[in-house]
Amino acid sequence: MLEKLSSTIEQTYLGQNCNFFVKILFLVCMVIFIVIVMIPYTFAEDNKNSDKPSLPKILDENYVVEQFAAEGIPNSPTTMTFVGDDILVLQRYDGIVRLIRDGVLQPWPVLDVSVAKDGERGMLGITSNGSKVYVYFTAADVDAGKAIENRIYRYDWNGEKLVNPVLLKTLPSDNFYHNGGAMTVFSGQTYAVIGDNGNYGRLQNREADWKNDTSVILRIDPPGPYYAMGIRNSFGITVDPITGNLWDTENGDDRNDEINMVPKNFNSGWIEITGITKNQTLIDSLPKYGDFVYSNPEFVWEKTVCPTGIAFSTSEKFAQTDRVFVGDCNNGNLYSFNLNEQRTGFIFNSTDLQDNTLNIGESNKEILFGTGFGAITDVEEGPDGFLYIVSMSNGKIYRILPKEVAQSMPPSKGGGCLIATATYGSELAPQVQQLREIRDSKLLQTEIGSGFMNSFNSFYYLFSPTIADYERENPVFKEAVKIIITPMISSLSILNYADMDSEESVLGYGVSLIILNLGMYFVAPVIVIIGIKKKF
Repeated sequence: MLEKLSSTIEQTYLGQNCNFFVKILFLVCMVIFIVIVMIPYTFAEDNKNSDKPSLPKILDENYVVEQFAAEGIPNSPTTMTFVGDDILVLQRYDGIVRLIRDGVLQPWPVLDVSVAKDGERGMLGITSNGSKVYVYFTAADVDAGKAIENRIYRYDWNGEKLVNPVLLKTLPSDNFYHNGGAMTVFSGQTYAVIGDNGNYGRLQNREADWKNDTSVILRIDPPGPYYAMGIRNSFGITVDPITGNLWDTENGDDRNDEINMVPKNFNSGWIEITGITKNQTLIDSLPKYGDFVYSNPEFVWEKTVCPTGIAFSTSEKFAQTDRVFVGDCNNGNLYSFNLNEQRTGFIFNSTDLQDNTLNIGESNKEILFGTGFGAITDVEEGPDGFLYIVSMSNGKIYRILPKEVAQSMPPSKGGGCLIATATYGSELAPQVQQLREIRDSKLLQTEIGSGFMNSFNSFYYLFSPTIADYERENPVFKEAVKIIITPMISSLSILNYADMDSEESVLGYGVSLIILNLGMYFVAPVIVIIGIKKKF
């Protein structure tokens, strides 16, 4: 009788504990589900009603936009250049040039110089000609120190660093505004632009001697005379590769931003003329500076938008070879202009734009190609034929490509460790570097590992950008995420000592790690809770 009663009590106790174990396991699973799935979508819904930048929108349904380099670029990226398939991008506020290789922002700087960062100063421009790289920046004795002058250096790119600096040109930076900085290369010649920098002399169409080397486009390598003058300020110059014509964007004062085709010895008219004028008397009254000649801009925004980067599309794959693209800083818009047959001006269908001016109150629908880019600071055509957009305010580079091309492209190699980067504060953090090393040197070297990473990335990027953004805003949430993911990252360190040279070994270690993490995150907490329950 006692044995039967004891057996019944034991079965009842085991049944109760089994039920308790199941309940705890279910509760833990629900918590994990909420953290991984529900929170991101909740915050994503909130973000729809916030002012935070999201993925831009392309208005032409035949094109899509993607974020290039998932990690993002810190310290306000300004301009970029391609060296082969690699990208070099400037960080405006800390004097650093960063490398993006295979779509991944590398952890080390390829150049670090001291820059002033007040106003429109800082790391301002970069361009390249083969392995020669040109960098335009506002020099200081220490980072964020007092501005000395603007400097343009030429460097050699050795594949890892910018080396062998040669100072080509110094330019004024007496004032924190209108320092220009854009550069371009064509037929082996390098050109740069600087604004008035607060000077109002002959180069600004005034009858007075003032400081030289302001309000001009000039050839810096090989050195040459002024190519153009009378420029208030510019953040974008490029050359049409079909015609060899130089083009720029120019920033107006309170009105009349411009796009100009810039022939040799061009006078842009500042400070006496902005926008389009039919007043020949006014044109004739401009003080004569050498043999520089005024001509009207090819397009004008009456209400300022702060146009910046400008680029021609030459790739048949992109199917926009008759167009030029311009970004703006004020509205985050990307514009597309249809070139005339001679490629010397634009063709418009809208009657509003027939005067080559977007007046206040008129629609920009015909020229609007994309929106939501934040403060665009550069537009470049890549060696792949696609369009790359630098957003200073979003800290990102975007790539625009045809939808049918995007759909046929294989999944990108690797991907960014967005959550870990936000959790540990930097892509240089040891934990982030460990994840990348395991991904690139272990998993992606096998078919099973690559298949796992492709599937994982498809799921991961559904929620990781939202979680990473919220971590940066909420320190408490960031610490909670750190507590959750640190054990998992620690367990992955085992792979650094594992010999994963076959598909079978990758599968074996992968299954073992999954079991280990299930034990840490589910079994161990349940055992602890059961032990506590027994004592009470």
